[in-house]
Amino acid sequence: MTAKSWFKLHSFAGFAFGLLLLLVCFTGTLAVVSHEIQYLADQKYRALSERQGPVPWQVLEQNLAKAYPDYQISNLNVPEQWYLAGSVSLNKGSEFLFVYFDPASGALTGEGQWGTVSRFLRNLHMYLSLGPTGKIVVTSLSFLLLIILVSSFYVYRQWWRKGFQLPSATKVSSRTFWSDWHKWTGIWCWGFILLMFLTGLWYFTEHFLLKFKVEHYPNAPKLELVTAQYQALSLTELMQAAQKARPELDIRALNYPLSERNAVVVVGQDNSLLVRDRANRIYLNPVTAQVIQIQRAADLKALAYIADMADPLHFGNFAGLGVKLLYFVFGLGFTFLVAGGIWMHWLRTKRQQPQLIRWLGWSGGLSSVLVIAALVVTSVQFSQREVENLPLSPQLGALH
Repeated sequence: MTAKSWFKLHSFAGFAFGLLLLLVCFTGTLAVVSHEIQYLADQKYRALSERQGPVPWQVLEQNLAKAYPDYQISNLNVPEQWYLAGSVSLNKGSEFLFVYFDPASGALTGEGQWGTVSRFLRNLHMYLSLGPTGKIVVTSLSFLLLIILVSSFYVYRQWWRKGFQLPSATKVSSRTFWSDWHKWTGIWCWGFILLMFLTGLWYFTEHFLLKFKVEHYPNAPKLELVTAQYQALSLTELMQAAQKARPELDIRALNYPLSERNAVVVVGQDNSLLVRDRANRIYLNPVTAQVIQIQRAADLKALAYIADMADPLHFGNFAGLGVKLLYFVFGLGFTFLVAGGIWMHWLRTKRQQPQLIRWLGWSGGLSSVLVIAALVVTSVQFSQREVENLPLSPQLGALH
């Protein structure tokens, strides 16, 4: 291929679905710091102090029982970042509620509904709020990233000489300004975009592994049907049993089952490299707290380990605020690359005075429709949550 052919390919990959790619990049960038945005907006999302040891589960449960005696716990989560409050999902019939707490003391910090800034951004970023079809559309963009990454080497020759030289063009209205800054930003963001391509490609692959039920992750154990009256144990009792089974585990989350055949799932971190909390699991009998099965991150096979690495690598939530901010900066750079590419395409073609529809083309038109549909549907649906099955957990008021 000639240099001109590579340029056309690079331009097509960046512009064809540029508006959609811009939306996904920008919402993903904001999603990285979505919990920090909530932290700044409302004090209920803020931890009161840094946690030095295990969460005081008994104190937390007592506080929940006093404030919400008619509710049941569905699940709870403790964030990686110490400054963020933990959250508990509560149900009372069809009513749903988030309650936030300080992981260090178990004190309650506030309550809220399903619709949050984080939920809005993640729904929009991950699948455009368009279900499985939206997931395929978003993850398919990884193939465009591959074309952009490969073609950039042929479009920008001897790029390694330019990385430490700031562009000299200062006239914002000129195409030279946008071209120079586009190239310079691309050099510094190339590795980040490669990471987004790899994780996006995994999400695309994982979608079809799940769709066609290809085994790639350990199955959860099933319980025998309970013949006697079903009475799940308290949060405190279950957490004590889980901690006893794995004393070194920093417990981060618990999920009560929705069916009598399912176990309670407790997850956490054990210093394994770059994995989600769910990589380490303890399955408990909800009635007896007996340990049914233990899953360790170190024992996972390659595909399963990749599945649990993807989210931390994609969103940068595997460490502290510094890593998140680094991802945020690179995300802004990536967003600038996409926006700048679209603008340069316009500057290159505006002399021909094309109509908007003709300039966008069929791919740009489709991209525009998807962007508008995603924004509308997400705005309407992100705060809606239907409770289909109640958790098999005890009523909080009955525990004390």
